[in-house]
Amino acid sequence: MTEKLRVLIVDDEPLALDYMERLLGAVDDIVIIARCRSGREALAELQRQSVDLMFLDIQMPGLNGLDVVKRCQSDVMPAVVFATAYDEYAVRAFEANAVDYLLKPFESERVIEAVARAKDRLLSVALQSGKEAAVAAIAGLEGGSELLAGDVQERPARLPIKDGPHTHLVELETIDWIDAAGDYMCVHAGNQTYILRSTMKELEKKLSSQFVRIHRSTIVNLHKVRSVDAIPKGECLLHLDDEVSLKVSRNYRSAVQDLMG
Repeated sequence: MTEKLRVLIVDDEPLALDYMERLLGAVDDIVIIARCRSGREALAELQRQSVDLMFLDIQMPGLNGLDVVKRCQSDVMPAVVFATAYDEYAVRAFEANAVDYLLKPFESERVIEAVARAKDRLLSVALQSGKEAAVAAIAGLEGGSELLAGDVQERPARLPIKDGPHTHLVELETIDWIDAAGDYMCVHAGNQTYILRSTMKELEKKLSSQFVRIHRSTIVNLHKVRSVDAIPKGECLLHLDDEVSLKVSRNYRSAVQDLMG
């Protein structure tokens, strides 16, 4: 890569942020573009500017690191290195899904190695989104759900999502937006995010006409959009409740044209 990696560091502890910044200061070909002390700050920063690599603390009050991954739109998600205190179960899930992590307290050599790995992943043509491997790891930690099969012509008012012996019956009108991450879908309904194994095509068949594709990996409920902002390159931002903003790519802008007057 000829340009420097744009790095975001996220930790609720100021001393941890300072320490990580010092360690990264010794690494070539990167630039720290922002420091965030909460999950909400991180989501806002990811929406505001382009990020290549994010060092993300898992244990944070409010929105933790796993919540940040769930709520970040796949199409703007950078490569992620999780920072965590030792948790054998979490580490196994990360390793099984090729998700990089750092154990606290950090070591300089390990941080340099994490940056090198991120560069390799970003150069790989197989990498579609920084979110795919991370969501697969989270599904392994939490027990991923599955979309129940059914008559796709029925388009029911509720979306049944099987989660082990339990089935969530999610009202379609409560769903704000849906995000694809590889073999998994993140269904965002209010303050809840359901991770399920399904393809975008399968899920689209079960949704009503109020749901439209706005990016390669993103579907939005048009009834949840509160305002729209035009941004450069022919794209726009949709603002939903709960501080959520979603980018509409130029190729899908026609799907929301009626919202723009």
